[in-house]
Amino acid sequence: SPAFHHHAEATTAELFYDLFFVANLTTFTSALEINSSNTLTAYMGFFALLWLTWYQVSLYDVRFSADSVFERVAKAIHFGVMVGFAVIGPQWKPGQEIDDYKIYKAFGLILMVSRITLFCQYTVTLLYTKKYTKTILPLALVMGSTLVAAILYGALTPVFPNIQSVVDQATGESTPIPQMSNVYIAWYIIAISETIVTVAVSCIWRVISFKGTHMVQRMSLLTLIILGEGIIVVCKSISKIIKNEYLWSANVVGQVIASVCIIYFLYMLYFDRLQEEHFGSIKQQAWSFLHFPLHTVLVLVLQGVSLLIIWRQAIDGMQMFYTDMVLWESQTYATGLEFATAMNESAYNNVFYFIPKGVDATKEIKVAEAAFYTLESAYDALTLDATNETALAQYTDGINDLFYAGTKTIFTSLSVTTPKKKKGGDSKSIGFEALFTEYVGIFELVFMYVFIAGGLSLIITTVLGFISLPVHQRTLSQRIRLGLNAFFGVGLCLISLLRYNMDLKVNYMSSDWMIPTICMIYFICVVINHVSLPK
Repeated sequence: SPAFHHHAEATTAELFYDLFFVANLTTFTSALEINSSNTLTAYMGFFALLWLTWYQVSLYDVRFSADSVFERVAKAIHFGVMVGFAVIGPQWKPGQEIDDYKIYKAFGLILMVSRITLFCQYTVTLLYTKKYTKTILPLALVMGSTLVAAILYGALTPVFPNIQSVVDQATGESTPIPQMSNVYIAWYIIAISETIVTVAVSCIWRVISFKGTHMVQRMSLLTLIILGEGIIVVCKSISKIIKNEYLWSANVVGQVIASVCIIYFLYMLYFDRLQEEHFGSIKQQAWSFLHFPLHTVLVLVLQGVSLLIIWRQAIDGMQMFYTDMVLWESQTYATGLEFATAMNESAYNNVFYFIPKGVDATKEIKVAEAAFYTLESAYDALTLDATNETALAQYTDGINDLFYAGTKTIFTSLSVTTPKKKKGGDSKSIGFEALFTEYVGIFELVFMYVFIAGGLSLIITTVLGFISLPVHQRTLSQRIRLGLNAFFGVGLCLISLLRYNMDLKVNYMSSDWMIPTICMIYFICVVINHVSLPK
């Protein structure tokens, strides 16, 4: 068996490669707003391709990488692939109808180049170790799976639809026709399949296993990066609130503190069970691959927690706005002008004066101004004849438009937008109740995936802790700790079922307890992990 040179810790080239990963993740997280099930699956899909590409490169680096001109050229190509991810990120819209798929075709070629580069690296490794017959078959199998993946990525490129246009006979202008394609799903299947093959080969042929490598450190560093990304998104949520010049309420401060504590508790739940020593080749490889679902649920729970901070602030802002509006509406006024002026001052004092720079609320302000004139005339008419149905309808429409404009401005100022309507759909403005229902739908989705991801993160860290725990340390107290962690993880997942009970869902989502619930459960698990049974 050949004696491969293994590094005791991550090299500077590997750390530099990690910077590209975190830059991609940060950029994509900022560019894609999760406001529907489509955007949620798009986020998970992009992260899966990014993570699996990083993992494939890392599997090679920890075992076979050595400093040379060839390796530096290969690493430069891998850096270029990461730049390709940055290019595709802002335009990543899988499952949606789009006019031109050229960016997807280019991305398929980028993935192909990534795997061809890995194939060349494994080929060079095989050439240098071919005298050791035990390495030929496993390396050849890995090379074969990598080459097949590259061929498939390239072959799928022309499968994406070409541009199709419809020509206007009157003007002669051509308009692209939006088309749907699900070819991208094959990318997920290929990426997962090739990764499973690579890991399986290293499990069967121990000559190219991870024993003696710094794979544990590589995965723990990436986990640290993911948690760092969580800190970034929480800080961005705080900046959005500050940018609006909102007063800091005790509710929002509590949410921010609980969010930071969640990140810290996740850090402790993971790193307190990290085993630096080798704990078996097969176990270590299973342990490393399980970081894929772990990192996926971590980015979801941290992204979701940052959105729940925004939700809490939006709820506070709307409550102040609605309460003030109802208070002024209940007063008696001599003329419609006095009434409209009072409503105008209330709307501006609670909403429109706090629109941050860079947010365009022109349409909403125009709707509000039109509503003021409508309310003025309607109030005067109702003063003369309280049974005037036309005036009563105008009054109702004016109040509805005012609440609509204020609600949309509050959420837009906090960078929350509703999902875009399909082209050709009804483009008319919707009422206040329909708009608020759309916003509630966004945060219902956030509520669902935050608690499911939060519970799964506990369950997966428990599984990782059990796999890495040496046999002689698997005492009764350790098993009880791990079992309780898994139990609380299942409990967190089950909280998402509140969605199917309207009263419980409304009460819980309007309360201050969503983020603190996750925080307290994580804290309990941290305490459990450090409490010993009485002897």
